[in-house]
Amino acid sequence: MVFYECLMTAKNTAHYNNLTALMKDISLKIVNNGGIVRSIQNHGVRQLPHRFRAKYADREGNRYYEKGRFISVFYDASPGIMRQVEGVLNLDEQILRNTHLKGRNKFMDVNNVRETKNPYIQEILQEDERSGAN
Repeated sequence: MVFYECLMTAKNTAHYNNLTALMKDISLKIVNNGGIVRSIQNHGVRQLPHRFRAKYADREGNRYYEKGRFISVFYDASPGIMRQVEGVLNLDEQILRNTHLKGRNKFMDVNNVRETKNPYIQEILQEDERSGAN
């Protein structure tokens, strides 16, 4: 399983119930396929760096947005599940943009199988070589 961070920008006019239902759908898809949802964070409504365009105009006729709600989902899943989550987000009208990042955490350095890539094991091996040479 791979650790992913999904950062999405939703319309600032999106209703709380719709976004909650979307997060539940995404979480259910991840968990039902053997993944683990670590965290969901709402970063609030912020000014966008430039004007974002929605796929379709909403009921009021708005198609361009200068503010957006940023939401992050951190989860462990297979690459196939990540593509399914992207598909769900691409079909949702409330989501303006989404980005998946392959997340890094401190445990990735510790849990490497190969000793040559693990800096902590390399440090211990170097100390053993120094103490053995004395």
